[in-house]
Amino acid sequence: MSKKQNKLITFFDKASGNRKLYVFLFCLFLATFFWLLNSLGNNYSSEVICDVTYKNQPKGKVVLNDLPKEFKIEIKGLGFDLLALKMSFNHPQVSIDLQKLGVLNGTQKISSIRYATAISNQLGDNIEIKSILPESINLMLDDQMEKTVKVIPQTNLKFKKQYQLFGQILSKPVITKISGPKMIIDTITQVSTSLIEKEELSSTLTESIGFDKKYELLKIKFNPSKVLVHIPVEKFTETAQRAMIEVVNLPDSIKLKTIPHEVEIKFQLPLSKMANLASANFKVEVDYNAIRERFSHKLKINLVEYPDYIQNISLTPEKVEYIIKK
Repeated sequence: MSKKQNKLITFFDKASGNRKLYVFLFCLFLATFFWLLNSLGNNYSSEVICDVTYKNQPKGKVVLNDLPKEFKIEIKGLGFDLLALKMSFNHPQVSIDLQKLGVLNGTQKISSIRYATAISNQLGDNIEIKSILPESINLMLDDQMEKTVKVIPQTNLKFKKQYQLFGQILSKPVITKISGPKMIIDTITQVSTSLIEKEELSSTLTESIGFDKKYELLKIKFNPSKVLVHIPVEKFTETAQRAMIEVVNLPDSIKLKTIPHEVEIKFQLPLSKMANLASANFKVEVDYNAIRERFSHKLKINLVEYPDYIQNISLTPEKVEYIIKK
């Protein structure tokens, strides 16, 4: 027999063996399919995790506590329905209408099983609820209240060398309307923004920012929810001025001479205000009454008049000796 005939016989033998294998696998698939159909037509029990959302908050009320975000539910139903739930990539969604609870104020424990019908309808017509965990929900309500309060910017600033804050840190608007539980809103007179942290600050900054995260825990809402915070920054330089010391509350019959008779005033001022310094007024004085009241051998020098744009002021000397002549 030729080699070609041998190869042909071998090919038909293999094909015959593969055909038997395919027939076997097809019969196995049919048997499994019909078994699965029969099984899925029976009732089974299983557990599913459902995500819970809450809607229709009671009008004029605030929920004080955090409500459960999911239920662990034991269910019973046909295999077809349970398989569909199990094969879903997302948890089934359950919605609870808070307005239908009829709770006024205070705390009320609500049995979770009272939602069995509503949950069953959302999961499927043929799903039966056996149990729900947690078994109950604690719902705490308070009256909702609105109030207008002052906004306090909260900052932690570090400036570049020679740069400083020049003026007040302000918010726009300076007030905001807050709403939340009456028991908490009653105690609040001002609110603080989220913390603004800056390093090496060298220019004026205006930033939009929300409010401290602690208010979220207190169930407080804001209108507007953000404010503009303005932080004025200028470059400063150090300089000094000299001024004659004046004496106040001195009787006509007495003469008083201070030693020395003038004082050096050191301070810092913005570079933008250097031109104004030539016309600025500085006034320093000592009070004669301090001698009678404290029997002091030295009098403290008081700076009573100076430009409002200078800062970090120091006097040399801070106190002076004196000579009295009658």
